[in-house]
Amino acid sequence: MDSLELERLDTNYVRPYSEWWQFAFINSFSNTNMNIRSYSPMYGIEGNINADTKLKLSVYASFRGWGVTYAHDVDYHDVNLMFSYYGDILGGEFLMNRSNSLHGPLNIYNWLENEDYSYSLMNTTLDVKSRDLSYFNILSDFYVVLNYKRFSFPAALGFSRMQRRSAGSVILGGSYIFSGTKVKSRDLQNFWGGQSHFSIKEAALGAGYAYNFSYRIFENHSLLFHFSLLPMFTVWNHYSDRAREQNALVNPELVRYNETNWIWDDVENDAVQMVLLFRNGMNYNYKNVFLGVNTVFAAQTLSKGDDLDYDVDLWIVRAFAGVRF
Repeated sequence: MDSLELERLDTNYVRPYSEWWQFAFINSFSNTNMNIRSYSPMYGIEGNINADTKLKLSVYASFRGWGVTYAHDVDYHDVNLMFSYYGDILGGEFLMNRSNSLHGPLNIYNWLENEDYSYSLMNTTLDVKSRDLSYFNILSDFYVVLNYKRFSFPAALGFSRMQRRSAGSVILGGSYIFSGTKVKSRDLQNFWGGQSHFSIKEAALGAGYAYNFSYRIFENHSLLFHFSLLPMFTVWNHYSDRAREQNALVNPELVRYNETNWIWDDVENDAVQMVLLFRNGMNYNYKNVFLGVNTVFAAQTLSKGDDLDYDVDLWIVRAFAGVRF
């Protein structure tokens, strides 16, 4: 395996580390931000809500590039789980995020029926508190590196490669998203037309660019700066929702609703939906010691069509320090 690995790398640019074992201590911070816009002839909701910043303390150990991480959640209110594989040619992440701490103001308008059968407009601001709204999100993405002989994701985001000279590459990628929102507050359900749960699934494809800046400071000191940007456009979308059961007596079709679209079904009327994936980082190496910080940021545009869309931003920052031997 070592021989095959060296054959496919340009070792003037990328070299595997000779040490087999790696240990590191990692602090990670994550946060979710959601911007909601929902409109219908009878009601409308718009606003920005934010989750609490989450801290994890982790210990990482690996043997020849294959490792495991144990993470301790400082706050169990929200859950954030990440699986990652950064290979020379193929790689990606699997992010699972559950937020129960979303909070912030929502601007609401609602047309109310009067006794004389006329309608009057009511505008109000509803302050969403923790556990009024819960959000569950799964984001899985992958990349394909075209210039894999000279550019290395493992050197930038993993700990198993050394980027000896600066190099970049065009990258191809795709993602699948499942996003589910549960409306727990009865007041918010009433303003939202009885809405109790809605979910959006999306598949996206795209292409981007990545680059590693490698600097040799002294004989045993090196710095590596990484950035990569991968915009992906939605090609398939599925929306479903559920309303409160008591609405079934008045309007049965409100209980469940499902809609599936390919992006080319109605190009003129559908808004552009996309996933923007941004990674960056800085690594410092001195002999067998390494430390640094890297960031994964995902901006997701999720939409039903004309009457519902919400932007979800998820970021994870990891600061690490470790040794090889």
